[in-house]
Amino acid sequence: MRNIIFLYASVLFCLSAYSQTSDQLYEEGLKSYNANKFIRALGSVERSIIADSSNGKAYYLRGLIYFHTDRYKQAISDFDKAIALNAPCDHVHYVRGISKDRVQDFKGALADYEIEVRLFPQESENYFNRGNARLELNDWHGAIPDLDTAIALNPNFPRYWTERGIAKSSLNQFSEAAKDMDKAIALDSSFADGYTNRGRSRLLTKDYEGALQDLNRSITLDSSRVQAHYNRAQAEYWLKDYKDALADCNFVLISMPSNAEVLALRSSVQLTLGKKKETCSDYWKSVLFGAKHLPAVENYCKLK
Repeated sequence: MRNIIFLYASVLFCLSAYSQTSDQLYEEGLKSYNANKFIRALGSVERSIIADSSNGKAYYLRGLIYFHTDRYKQAISDFDKAIALNAPCDHVHYVRGISKDRVQDFKGALADYEIEVRLFPQESENYFNRGNARLELNDWHGAIPDLDTAIALNPNFPRYWTERGIAKSSLNQFSEAAKDMDKAIALDSSFADGYTNRGRSRLLTKDYEGALQDLNRSITLDSSRVQAHYNRAQAEYWLKDYKDALADCNFVLISMPSNAEVLALRSSVQLTLGKKKETCSDYWKSVLFGAKHLPAVENYCKLK
């Protein structure tokens, strides 16, 4: 759910005094990397490391190749090596933090973002990332000051406002959260995530009509948004649009078949539609995956 600063050749520049052969292979790999030819780049940089195993910038470049090909654990290992070799490469903690975030090591990501903030205190993205890591760790109070700073440094980036709105909503500061979501949407009327999160915030205040409008807009902008479909199913359920709620639940469960909350919601929808077999099947599955036991539903399902 986060924007990534693309690391161009200027970011990759590192001072070094390695062997000529290793450097030549590194430069060859760097040229391929900047042309998005990652397979070719990987071959060159691996030969560079074989030629000189202390070439920290080569580990950094290989880590970036792994990063851009979604091999985050391997990327982290190479960034670790580059740092251990004291390779003076800009933003290595930034990209290692993003990699850790992708493998859900949020504490590790937070530690890297702490360093990145100290090294580059004027870059708004660093505060945003640190705030997001704190959000993932449910440190809502800690996240808000970071997002405040990110907004102060760059007030025109919609995602900063949206994430701060999420933090405020998590603290039940719904009025303030709504203002942040409104600001995000005002900055970019096509920002689907803004509508998704404002819709979710409206759900929490039982403004089901308002939530439905926002979630419809979000899905119109990006029909693949699973969270938006789930939240819309909730709004539709409370508005007694049971057939539409069922359709949205079905959509979500295609990609999240073991999600206890969605199964529980679909069970409730099936119950209102008088589908006993489907109600009970979804209910027992939801309990299996961690949902609460509901004696009333269990008694209903046990009746012949």
